[in-house]
Amino acid sequence: MNRRNTSKASAFTLIELLVVIAIIAILAAILFPVFAQARAKARQISALSNIKQLGLGVLMYSQDYDELFPTGLQQSWWDNTWYRVTAPYVKNVDIFRSASDPIGTSSVTWAGPRLTVVSNGLQVYKDGGWRVVGLMGMSQSWMAGTTQAQAGVGKAADTIMLAERPHLFKNQATYPGNVLMWGPGCMVTGVNWWDTSGSPSLIPDGTRAATTDLTDPTGPNGSILPSHQGKTNFCFADGHAKAMEPKATNPDPVKRPDLNMWDATRPDSAPVTP
Repeated sequence: MNRRNTSKASAFTLIELLVVIAIIAILAAILFPVFAQARAKARQISALSNIKQLGLGVLMYSQDYDELFPTGLQQSWWDNTWYRVTAPYVKNVDIFRSASDPIGTSSVTWAGPRLTVVSNGLQVYKDGGWRVVGLMGMSQSWMAGTTQAQAGVGKAADTIMLAERPHLFKNQATYPGNVLMWGPGCMVTGVNWWDTSGSPSLIPDGTRAATTDLTDPTGPNGSILPSHQGKTNFCFADGHAKAMEPKATNPDPVKRPDLNMWDATRPDSAPVTP
């Protein structure tokens, strides 16, 4: 008789079970977002390591070619891009693509795998023609000054060399493989000539009005959409890498051109106003 009473006393009641389930649900609601943030942070750190390795590969290439940065896009276009000429220095094509890129490799073999990193090929119109003020431009017959030398970069630690750019734009799934990075899509020029082909090229501009569509490249972040909790990974001309808000790389191109990290031709120090 005593045994039966002890057995009944040790059983859970319905109320106790409901309380336990409620506690588990509360803990799950608290911890799941934390786990998601931790996973996102791990992806950001992995992508940061990758872009730093790519930057070191570019600098090694530069050392072998009179300290000139590679041309972003060569005259013949077909796959003659900065990532092709620097690939032998990297020896791991997987680091060209971030885990944050939502689109996988296409079955179209000629297009190659998706790539996530673009080079700084900023162009400006001055002195009657288009000029490259970024690091890696196009070696087209109508272009002048297609690439920069390491010694000519005034603010190497504050000049962007590479930027992470996952394919987060609309209709990206309709383009096979690496076709978006073939041709001008391998870099950002600051000019939206190729926007209609699925390769937006505007650099960030902190003075632009915010857009309701976060994938709109005409907003303050330009075509460098934030993919890591509001930030994106950048590698700079001196080889170091860090995560920043895209719009912080060019907060005010008119009033503060000295803060435009895409312009490799800025002087080492801003002029002093008397």
